[in-house]
Amino acid sequence: MPRPRNPANETARARTERWRTRRRAAGRPEASIIDRAIAASLAVFLTDALDADPARPQPSARDIVGGAQKILVAAGYNRQASNAELRRRLTRRADLQALAAIARPDPVKDDIKSALPVTA
Repeated sequence: MPRPRNPANETARARTERWRTRRRAAGRPEASIIDRAIAASLAVFLTDALDADPARPQPSARDIVGGAQKILVAAGYNRQASNAELRRRLTRRADLQALAAIARPDPVKDDIKSALPVTA
């Protein structure tokens, strides 16, 4: 739900709206839209992987990012602008090493299979 306008912040709000208008005109998605497209693509491929024949190849990160790009283009965003924003959003993080230390499984401590539902 949108917050009520704050008259003291009207200049910044107007500047942000102009920025958003320029991005929309150029077909450049905002970070939140990129994040939703990546999450949607991951959900599709994860569901496919869980329901698929175990002998079928598992999706790669390239498949997931490609799916996100297709979702963005289907939503009306420019293909090249979407690619640039996806690349920026996924690779230009100051906290990448710290996140990798948390996210990557430790084969000794973690049992990654227990985090995924098992289908029979």
